[in-house]
Amino acid sequence: MSDFGTGLGHHREMTDGWTSRYFSLANPRYIGPSDLPKLLRSVASKIEEMRLEPSDILDLMVSQEMTPDGPWWSATLYWSAGDEDAPADG
Repeated sequence: MSDFGTGLGHHREMTDGWTSRYFSLANPRYIGPSDLPKLLRSVASKIEEMRLEPSDILDLMVSQEMTPDGPWWSATLYWSAGDEDAPADG
């Protein structure tokens, strides 16, 4: 994880050409890394900022890395923007 605590990504499946996108967030390493409610509020704010529809969200993974100071939480949200990412017929 980076000390900045944010990442955006784009993933293309090799088999069908279907696209999903993701972003990852983490609390700053030295300022409240174990504050899970703060991280979840940040994820919710990002969803609202990006205007994602609930039906577009594929998965939300929350994980922790144990540090000497306790857990450092991170979250990755995967989504598909609907039909525009679906493979073309034919």
